[in-house]
Amino acid sequence: MMTTLNRPSPADLLQDIAASACAARAAPVRMLARMACLALILAAMGGKASGDELREVVYTTTPETLKGYLCRPAGAGPFPAVAYNHGGVGDIIGGAPKETCEALAAAGFVGFAPIRRKTRSTAGHPEDVQAGLDYLLRLDYVDRQRVAITGFSRGGALTFMAAARGAPAKAAVIMASAVPPPQSGFKFEDAAKIRIPVLLLVAENDTGSRKTMGQDTFDSMRRMSAALTAAGNPSKLIVYPPYGSDGHEMFFEIGAYWKDVVEFLKKHL
Repeated sequence: MMTTLNRPSPADLLQDIAASACAARAAPVRMLARMACLALILAAMGGKASGDELREVVYTTTPETLKGYLCRPAGAGPFPAVAYNHGGVGDIIGGAPKETCEALAAAGFVGFAPIRRKTRSTAGHPEDVQAGLDYLLRLDYVDRQRVAITGFSRGGALTFMAAARGAPAKAAVIMASAVPPPQSGFKFEDAAKIRIPVLLLVAENDTGSRKTMGQDTFDSMRRMSAALTAAGNPSKLIVYPPYGSDGHEMFFEIGAYWKDVVEFLKKHL
């Protein structure tokens, strides 16, 4: 099922304001806009601007020491938890690991954003994703029966692969997924192995840029949706209006799409 979103209705005025702040592209106002963005989006959902303080933690030491960002809601728990797999290649980290971690905690989830080994190939990255999930499941304040995996760009492809391999998750959110080369192990046909609910998100103008190395991510998300549907998994694909000059950048910050993420996670966790 594909949903194309139009502008919010007048009844969603606060969401409109938040979306405008998140979409501000002018350099002089960009930092203030990003600071306002998260608070406005979460206020519109009735949440807080942040959870407990973000912490950097070591989640594995094999084959090397890897760290990630961990955030938890206030209270004793146990809490539902969500792992976020970032995008990027090599030393470039794409997406919003810290901001997503904080936004998840503010919405009532334990948020965890593992930072993978800095290789240009995907070699070892599926193992890093699994190590991050293993770490999350070991936390005594996490409800192990209510865990989800999410990912953006390369992290979206890794989330798809993890779900196909039977990762211990109840739901998955995939944002503007990349399509790694065949040697990575990524195959759309593996959609037949995914048995959990999946939410797919992409901007209409995410059709190829320097950030995607020319990949038409909009097309790849439609292909992923079609593969899931053909496999009997009624995933939901949300297509957002064009975002600036490069739709891939929509997920470099918490924006208007975030309410759809939280709504989906709360429904399935």
